Amino acid sequence: MTIKQALYEYLDMRPAGMISGWELFGAMLEATNRKTYPATLLEYCREYSDLSGARFDCVDNKKSLYYYHPGVQIAGAIID
Repeated sequence: MTIKQALYEYLDMRPAGMISGWELFGAMLEATNRKTYPATLLEYCREYSDLSGARFDCVDNKKSLYYYHPGVQIAGAIID
């Protein structure tokens, strides 16, 4: 499983709420046993939001803190 696939599955299952780049880092490290920069994960989140209609509203840029609004579930349709 790629990092992007793991992240898309994670976001598909996540309810609305606060999320940080470091939280994503920890979740993806646990899911894939690979370290991925939070900036890369946030780029994947932007791609995910474009595809699914989800939103990531920046709450605190310095702390890499966002409010996540889920869109439609798309992880099962992603081929990477």
